[in-house]
Amino acid sequence: MIISRTGSKAVVDNDTEAAPPQPPTPTRHSWEGELSQGAHRLDPALRMSIQRPAPGIAVIGMDGEIDLSTAPRIAELIRQRLTAAVLHALIIDLHKVSFIDTAGAELLVRAQRRAEQRGIDLHVVPGTGCAKRILKLTGIDVGLNCHDSVDTALAQHRMP
Repeated sequence: MIISRTGSKAVVDNDTEAAPPQPPTPTRHSWEGELSQGAHRLDPALRMSIQRPAPGIAVIGMDGEIDLSTAPRIAELIRQRLTAAVLHALIIDLHKVSFIDTAGAELLVRAQRRAEQRGIDLHVVPGTGCAKRILKLTGIDVGLNCHDSVDTALAQHRMP
C-alpha cells in the first residue's frame, strides 16, 4: 500500500482516507507513576520530637523544613506544650532544620509572646544553618533567648 500526503490529509492509493498522524506520546518517568498513585506525602520533609530532660522542661526538636505548610502543625504542638500544667521552660531545637521561611520566624515570635504571658522561659537553639541566618537577618534573634546547643539552654535555665 502506498500512502501519499496531500495537504493535511493522508491519502491511501485505494481512495480511502487514513487517520491523521497522532502526536508522539510523552515519555513518563518512573517517579511520575508513583506520584499519581499517591506514593507521596504532603510534608515528608519535617520530623518533630519531644523530649523531657527534667521535670518542667520540654525540648521540641525539629528536623527538616519549616514553611507555610508545616507551620500550623508546629504552632499547635508548641501551643500544647505551653499550656501544659507544670512547664517551666520550653526549648525549641532548630539545629537540624534545613529550610525555614518567614512563617517559621513568625511562629517563633508568637511562641515567645505566648510563653511570656504564661511565665514560661522559651529557649531557641537555631544551630549554625538557615534558622540562625533568618533570625539574624530579620532581627528576631535579639528578642529570643538563643543558645548554641540544647545543653547550653538547659544549663542557662533557672529552675523556679
